[in-house]
Amino acid sequence: MLDELDKKFEQIFVDELTEKKLEKINGKYEQKVVFFTDIGSGQKDIISDTFENRMVVIADHHEVAEDGEVDIHVNPMLINNGEEIDGGEEISGAGVTYVIANKALKNSDELLQFALIGATGDIQKNDNTFTGMNREFLDEAEKKDVINVKNGLRLYGRSSKSLVKALKYTTDPFLDGISNDESGTVQFLRNIGINLRDDEGWRTLSDLSEEEERNIIHGLITRGYENVENLLGKVYVLKNGWEIQEFSSLMNACGKLEKPEKALDICINSEYDKAWKIKKEYGRKISKYMSLLERKIDDEDFVEKTSFGTLIKAGGNINPNMIGTITTIATKSGMVEGPVVLGLAEKGEDKIKVSSRLTDGYEDKVQLNKLMEESCEKVGGKGGGHRMAAGGKIPREERDRFIKIIKNSLKQLKD
Repeated sequence: MLDELDKKFEQIFVDELTEKKLEKINGKYEQKVVFFTDIGSGQKDIISDTFENRMVVIADHHEVAEDGEVDIHVNPMLINNGEEIDGGEEISGAGVTYVIANKALKNSDELLQFALIGATGDIQKNDNTFTGMNREFLDEAEKKDVINVKNGLRLYGRSSKSLVKALKYTTDPFLDGISNDESGTVQFLRNIGINLRDDEGWRTLSDLSEEEERNIIHGLITRGYENVENLLGKVYVLKNGWEIQEFSSLMNACGKLEKPEKALDICINSEYDKAWKIKKEYGRKISKYMSLLERKIDDEDFVEKTSFGTLIKAGGNINPNMIGTITTIATKSGMVEGPVVLGLAEKGEDKIKVSSRLTDGYEDKVQLNKLMEESCEKVGGKGGGHRMAAGGKIPREERDRFIKIIKNSLKQLKD
């Protein structure tokens, strides 16, 4: 948007806003406008104090601080206390930013994809469906030919993994003779006439024709596999050829590896060579941490089964930027049990990064964003997020008191 408007600007990536960081930014940069995206609503009191002589714009979807006034504040929580538009499920920070871009530009069609990528990354595509304003963005993106939505096989790795590996790693449903069986997968695909390689190397699912994809579906059904319908549904393909879930995972990987500028290069400049390198590096880290968790699953000092669910006390063994990802995978894979799964990892010498996830079925009993905000504040930290996924940072010496507060707050889940 700023490029299109021919504005000179500096971009700064932050994972949190503290008074110290804001003062540093204020002292280093002289721009007349400060624009916060996907962050800032919860800190508008210190933002307004720090940048009182500049125009401040906030585009966010998180909880709003009571104090402080800024020049332009766009947030669904400001509309009837968030009851009309749910910032947790119906629009992401990227979506709110798109709303501003759409008003500022004569043609913002190409930016629609980023609103949808952001929503996907924020786990707002529930049951593979967009709702609320995200749905409006999708309808517009389809109309403008910015995204292609079609019915097909929903295998993770549509454009980034070979067809063999994408099918081999499918475990829900478990396909006997295919899942975790590479030779069985190869044999199945050859038997139904699928060429596994071409001049470019191993083919991906995105390389197949619609007829070939239908042949795989038909082959799975005729072989009597149960719940094959779980693999079928809407597939969202971006103009760059990537499936939206994979692409948002790639953006997430850049952030987790502390390389957010790479994400921008990939998005804006289509530098996909960087994308593959990031994806491989991230995959190795995930594999390493999940193997560690699996080895220590019965170590009570590392994985504590509590009255509210599971507590992963990673210490310095898991990168704090990735504790949220590991907590999510552990929750969704069934490796650990809910209702609440809480991960803690050391961040530097004096902080602990906290990440929490809520399992399905407990949405009406717990609001993790409120829980994290209140619990972190009691020990001198900061927390927040969304109802199903939230986190924060706390002083390292307050870890045990924080855990005790969480346990007391979630006593009602014991039964």
